[in-house]
Amino acid sequence: MSSIPLRSSSISSSNSLTETATTPVQVPPLVYRIQLPTSQTRYSFSSGFRSKNQTTILNYTSLLQDFGNAHLSRATNISSPFISVYDSLSHAEAVAAYFSHELRVAVTLVTIDTAHLARGPVFRAADLLRDRVLDEHEAWIHHGEYLVQYRIPPQAVRQETVVGEGRGSGSGNTEKDEGSRWGVIGAR
Repeated sequence: MSSIPLRSSSISSSNSLTETATTPVQVPPLVYRIQLPTSQTRYSFSSGFRSKNQTTILNYTSLLQDFGNAHLSRATNISSPFISVYDSLSHAEAVAAYFSHELRVAVTLVTIDTAHLARGPVFRAADLLRDRVLDEHEAWIHHGEYLVQYRIPPQAVRQETVVGEGRGSGSGNTEKDEGSRWGVIGAR
């Protein structure tokens, strides 16, 4: 399946959204969410993913930059309207294994079908980080990362895998063994 097109946002000299800027034109057909037990984003099978901040309207690029950089820096003092996802399964697995090892917790890696996302906005982390100097580790963590605003519906969830050494997955499914996997019947 080919990538789906998304409505693009834009920037004008007045710093409001009016010409193509940080919103990608397409996202891959599948993306991968790493759900940590400490994530601000809430996840359950029945409701999908929901960012902590559901009310902020990012109608100026300065707001997009501020909230985007706070999210990408994992700032816990700012309620994020974003949900991070990755465009590569192998990279998402590596990042999930890294967080599981560093934080000594089990994390949940969820496959998401982008055909079921609502119309935008989706932003590429690389675009938001363009003016920031990243060390090698930060560049690796944010490689292929996209930010989905507000929510990912439950219909988009295709598969869930628990990765790591801790107890519980952070998704409310604490009875899973490490490396356990489930998928939606009939899904790709």
